[in-house]
Amino acid sequence: MDYLKLIKESKRIIGNPNGYPAIKIAVLGDNATQQLVQVLRAYLYRQGVFADIYEAEFDIIEQEIYNTESGLYGFKPEYVLVNVSVQKLRDRYYRVTEKDLARFTDVYRDFITGLWRRLGEKLHCRIVQNLFALPLERPLGSYTVKVRDSFYSLVSQINQQIIEKAQDNKNVLLNDLEYVSSLVGRQHWFDEKLWVHGKLFCRPDYLPFIAKNVSDIILAGAGKSRKCIVLDLDNTLWGGIIGDDGMDNIEVGNEGLGEAYSLFQRYLLDLKKQGVILAVCSKNDRETAMEVFERHPGMVLRKADIAAFVINWEPKSENIKQIAKTLNIGLDAMVFVDDSAFERNQVRSMLPQVLVPEMPDDPAEFVPVLNQLNLFETTSISEEDKKRSDFYRSESQREEVKAQFGSLEEYLKSLEMEAVFARFDQAHLPRIVQLIQRSNQFNLTTKRYNERECEDFMKDTQQCHPFYVTLQDKFGDSGLISVIILKKEGEKILVDEWLMSCRVLSRGVEQFAMNKVVETARNLNCRRVEGRYIPSAKNKMVSRFYEQFGFKEEGVTPEGTVWGLDVREYEPRQVWITENSGQKCPA
Repeated sequence: MDYLKLIKESKRIIGNPNGYPAIKIAVLGDNATQQLVQVLRAYLYRQGVFADIYEAEFDIIEQEIYNTESGLYGFKPEYVLVNVSVQKLRDRYYRVTEKDLARFTDVYRDFITGLWRRLGEKLHCRIVQNLFALPLERPLGSYTVKVRDSFYSLVSQINQQIIEKAQDNKNVLLNDLEYVSSLVGRQHWFDEKLWVHGKLFCRPDYLPFIAKNVSDIILAGAGKSRKCIVLDLDNTLWGGIIGDDGMDNIEVGNEGLGEAYSLFQRYLLDLKKQGVILAVCSKNDRETAMEVFERHPGMVLRKADIAAFVINWEPKSENIKQIAKTLNIGLDAMVFVDDSAFERNQVRSMLPQVLVPEMPDDPAEFVPVLNQLNLFETTSISEEDKKRSDFYRSESQREEVKAQFGSLEEYLKSLEMEAVFARFDQAHLPRIVQLIQRSNQFNLTTKRYNERECEDFMKDTQQCHPFYVTLQDKFGDSGLISVIILKKEGEKILVDEWLMSCRVLSRGVEQFAMNKVVETARNLNCRRVEGRYIPSAKNKMVSRFYEQFGFKEEGVTPEGTVWGLDVREYEPRQVWITENSGQKCPA
């Protein structure tokens, strides 16, 4: 997070020699953005992303957005950072007449939402919008907050209005500068000399904090955020060692040091409610440790909150690999929290993909440390996110039962699976977009469509046939787990997008879905289905996906491989999935 170090690193980035995935970002500011652009580029490069950045000239946000001949539209960014400053807002405030002051917040809100609307109409991109750092000036001290038309109060009102409008616009993401400035302290954040002479809206030392915020948002949009936290037990979830101290003597609850552990558990429970998976990896006697979750009155977390337990005396790196396998997630999606420096270092050395924070000795500091790292940034929260832990806990149960069967066929039959294959609809659109943005491994083309584009697909009933797949079985509902976008081109169906959650691999969902794809082609009187594989850093597992269904490799383009299938030659694959009786394969 060192400003000068990041500036030096940015200057050394010439081209993209490491072949990192590239993301196109436009930065529009009413302040000097040159240093922010350099720090942002360096910070993203550290995360394995090449930032191709278009930086507009100083204070021409409106000209860039409203003029379709501007460099912004020629650049075609995936993200637009609207980097507005409270200092420029202050200039507006002092130019407003007393008569117009009552409408100041509404006028500025309309100005900002007008920019969003224009970008939404002309560019398929996501917008990262700054919230304002509250000003340092309070002319009347604490009473300033009660004066509705004071600049301090109006900035608070504008922030709230921007938040409310962004809640209704899925393509607008918020960069919470008020939080960042409060974290470092506003008296350190602002420097009027730098603003007057160089139009720097904060001290350069704090630009890395902004860059991290923006990077976290962009990386979350690209599906690179963490989604599972693996927890030790002794002196991590409770104070003491359960095997030595016993149930009555461990510290967890509302008194003394136990309160710190309870607060940590409440923080974890809140993460779980927002879709973060909780798992346990502990060196302990399993029966003794599980009793704490079942019986201790001070526990906030209970057995049902944990998606997977691995409790034994094996190396924790091996147990974490087992958890990843059981939950069917990548190691790079995991965070490991343990009070022991030995265990942290062992996992770091053996599993470098797993993020292992350096934890403080005092449990009262656990939450502040994890909170500042911002490990679970997201660009949306769907209803399915809130059920994610239940999905993965069911997956853990499936893995346990699977070992009891002599063949995969017997196991799949026993699951009593039921699926829905249906056209996009408004109710499922948030989850559809989220899956498109986040899926990386089972993703044949890795096209990142946004909500507006998906709505367009949904409304185009002539050429576009976009489907989602849901799955449930006797262990529970897996939710919406696959997205397939088909486009009709004459007598050909093109598979424009096909992705699936890896947690349902090897259950026959892909065979079920291909049967439905070919059925759709026949219903549309198409003779051919064409699919494409576009390689990415993570989707090698599906490089020969089409081959198993009788597709022939027909060529290689600059993007990837083209596969073709004669519909008349396709033999439906056997599956042990029943299609929901209320759903038919629509044309």
